[in-house]
Amino acid sequence: MSHQNPQDWEQRIKDLEAEINGETEPIPVRPFNPNEEAQSVFIKVRKWYQRLATPAKVGVAIIGVVLSLSVLNGILRLVSSLITIGILGVVLYGVYKAFLANKSYK
Repeated sequence: MSHQNPQDWEQRIKDLEAEINGETEPIPVRPFNPNEEAQSVFIKVRKWYQRLATPAKVGVAIIGVVLSLSVLNGILRLVSSLITIGILGVVLYGVYKAFLANKSYK
């Protein structure tokens, strides 16, 4: 293990203190505002879209519609599956109550 000279440590500490004290400008911190952030992203996307050429705008619009419809289709399939599972569960419970539960009491 190497040992450093105590004077080196003292000099390093003095340098660090001088560096810390020399920073008089505080870093500006902007408070988080979710509405402002969402609006900012929307504005950036809108400006980017407006800078595109007309054929590119049409292409981006078509891709956006296709992606939106795909997501909507997936959500509707999920909801449909959940409804089907719920109905199937109710029917199976009714069959169980009608046939199997009555036989156990006899």
